[in-house]
Amino acid sequence: MTIGVIGCYGAVGRALVRRLPEPLRLGGRDAARVRSVARPGDETVTVDIADGARLAEFCAGCAVVVNCAGPSARILDTVARAALEAGAHYVDVAGERIGHARLTDAARSAGPASAGARRGRAAVLAAGMMPGLSALLPRALAAGADRPVRLVARVGGRDRFTPAAALDYVASLSDGQATPLAAWRGHQVIRGALRPAERVSLPYFPGRVSAYPYLSEETERLARAVGLAEVEWWGVFDGERTLRALSGARDKEPERAAEDLELAARLDTLGREPYFQLAFELDGRVLLAHAADSYELTAALAAVAAREVAAGRVPPGVYDAADVLDPARVLDELRADHAVRIVGPSAAPDGGVAETGEAEQVEEGVL
Repeated sequence: MTIGVIGCYGAVGRALVRRLPEPLRLGGRDAARVRSVARPGDETVTVDIADGARLAEFCAGCAVVVNCAGPSARILDTVARAALEAGAHYVDVAGERIGHARLTDAARSAGPASAGARRGRAAVLAAGMMPGLSALLPRALAAGADRPVRLVARVGGRDRFTPAAALDYVASLSDGQATPLAAWRGHQVIRGALRPAERVSLPYFPGRVSAYPYLSEETERLARAVGLAEVEWWGVFDGERTLRALSGARDKEPERAAEDLELAARLDTLGREPYFQLAFELDGRVLLAHAADSYELTAALAAVAAREVAAGRVPPGVYDAADVLDPARVLDELRADHAVRIVGPSAAPDGGVAETGEAEQVEEGVL
């Protein structure tokens, strides 16, 4: 069984390759960089996503194709369609902008090479840190509650942005994927309910950080599915430059805004140890996921998704990872991942503070 990884030498791709057994089929535009990732048993292929013929050749013979290339706002369903037409299962670490109906139709209307796709191929989208773990982990936490009511999420840290990640983040601010400053209250979206905060102390984060509130489409779906009455979602930045770059992103061209965001994050992490974590509080219970960066967390879920579809544990169709993967199983897989530290689910200690390894304990702040 061959698993193909497109974008194998990016931050997510490298982290994913470490988690999957060889032999893999590794692909990317730069042949030398593809070879730098390969292990002795891996196959290396030079492939440009914009070249339909080369992309089809890469996908042919793969049981599963995992797309780690970006920015997803530009790639959209290009790799997904090629994978399904080749009869392969598909996993995308992003893919939240891909229309499920369109992708399903593409699989059904493909030529003879994709006859198997019509008989039972699966596409798992949004199989990354966010979207992905950002909904799966709250679902795992909610599984221990009779009637979950209020979720507070604090997601972020001291992390860098790759060029592709910066472009996708900027795109999410203007394409309707998220509503800035909004909260979920009374089972509905309340715009302008919250305000950004700088240099505040937050539970589970070291020192003082900046926080930006928003409500994503994924979080809205989560709230409805779980039956939550209230949700506050905060993006956390251990550095002031990144938050300021985000606050001014809407007034700039996307490419310029992404460049400024990438630079701001790089300056904020200069000479400091990076970290990233997802911290969830649900009605007094806490679940934390901690890693060196967000790309390790994305790769961790992508690896789980790839293994699940390869093993036939995902039914045919097109899904977001949070809707088809078992939250408890994902949590178990994360516990076994050497690059991820899981704390909880457990009751929140007095003051709402829990240890996170590298993160020192702090007093609960205003958020």
